[in-house]
Amino acid sequence: MTRPVFYNSLTQRLTPLEPVNPDQVTLYVCGVTVYDDCHLGHARSQTVFDVLHRLLLRSGYRVRYVRNITDIDDKIILKARETGRTIGEITSIYIDSFHRDMDRLGILPPTLEPRATEYLDQMITMIQSMLDSGIAYKKGNDIYFRVRKYAAYGELSHQKIDELRAGSRVQADEDKEDPLDFALWKGAKPNEPFFPAPFGEGRPGWHIECSAMSLALLGTTIDLHGGGMDLMFPHHENERAQSESTTGTTFVNTWIHNGFVTLNEEKMSKSIGNIFRIRTFFETSPFPEPVTKEWLRAFMLSTHYRSPLDLTEDSLAHAKNGLDSLYLFRSLLEEKEEPAREGPRTQAFLEALGNDLDTAVCFRILHELKNDLNPFLTRSETPPPGIIPDGKALFQAARETFGILSIPPEEWIYGKGNPRSGEDAIAPDQIESLVLEREKARKQKDFPRADEIRDRLKKAGFLLEDNPGGMPRIRKI
Repeated sequence: MTRPVFYNSLTQRLTPLEPVNPDQVTLYVCGVTVYDDCHLGHARSQTVFDVLHRLLLRSGYRVRYVRNITDIDDKIILKARETGRTIGEITSIYIDSFHRDMDRLGILPPTLEPRATEYLDQMITMIQSMLDSGIAYKKGNDIYFRVRKYAAYGELSHQKIDELRAGSRVQADEDKEDPLDFALWKGAKPNEPFFPAPFGEGRPGWHIECSAMSLALLGTTIDLHGGGMDLMFPHHENERAQSESTTGTTFVNTWIHNGFVTLNEEKMSKSIGNIFRIRTFFETSPFPEPVTKEWLRAFMLSTHYRSPLDLTEDSLAHAKNGLDSLYLFRSLLEEKEEPAREGPRTQAFLEALGNDLDTAVCFRILHELKNDLNPFLTRSETPPPGIIPDGKALFQAARETFGILSIPPEEWIYGKGNPRSGEDAIAPDQIESLVLEREKARKQKDFPRADEIRDRLKKAGFLLEDNPGGMPRIRKI
């Protein structure tokens, strides 16, 4: 496999991975601010970077992966006030919730998961260094970063400094030298938590937290830094500015940002009430059948990570139908005794994944294998040499990198306990052959036979949905 390449948001070009330390890849991904349950936007970001993490491991790299937790922030303080709980109670509740959500999604744990309050000393040291150099200044009890003293400000988000507006966390009544300047330290206020510092009691600003944690745990230059596209400005822009102003060197070699999740082509937003929480999406899904971990992962990976991902009943059903068909195919593939051995299809899959995580192309390769090999498997004919071992290796690569196709096929097809037993039951290998037989009957205009097969499958718990563009979709009912 060739060296992976990733789209660098800073340069807007594909950039080969060239680790600072040849023995290890450093990866930093912004985690969550723990004041509420996570939503599907978090799910997409964490799934994308989980696949990146898995790809690096599959490629033989040693990975030092840091994903932080912000456990001191304005929103946490507000939540504590609204609920009458302590800051500690709020953060404990939602850290546990975050970890349950990551388990639900099948996300591999990072190497380290630092909490902001554990790195206050490092933040204070960074802030003092910026005060000493003059790139930061004190105004009242607050400390701000002088944006115009950092010449590269705006390069990451590709905005001109004179056209920028202040970040979303800047309050209108803040007394700053320049409206673009952002807070490094917020002076202590009545009834709010605060911490001692040489420049006065207070608490850190949001952006300084990630800089301090990444510098402490990954060194002055990170190989890969990821997060949602909404973090590019102001959060990542500010991270870059304060980190490079402190160290005098490149903060991140490659910035990676995933696109938004939309609902019926409308951006998810708390203000309009169309946010889906991960927990409630699994527990009380609005869709006809319960959503599972692999189903949601397949949906999240169905489009390129930098593109918007539109959640509709049809798009979610399409992902499920595709996964169902791969499981049916896998049940036939595993009946063959040939051992797995990587060939051109497995290599093409890994090359596509290493080409800026092109998961859509990866799925296409899986389905092309299924379509090419299915006729041989369902008719018990001898397939071309090497395709069975390569197919098994391809499915193994998909399991390891995508985190799907890991359940025994019979359990996926029938569900636990095989509820469709007795005379209505159909073995996995019969399903594909019946579907192919029905397609043949339809082409020959033998519609009574086609209807008979459709009804037989329905009794066994499978609904056929005709697809004008190809083979019918199979949905378990």
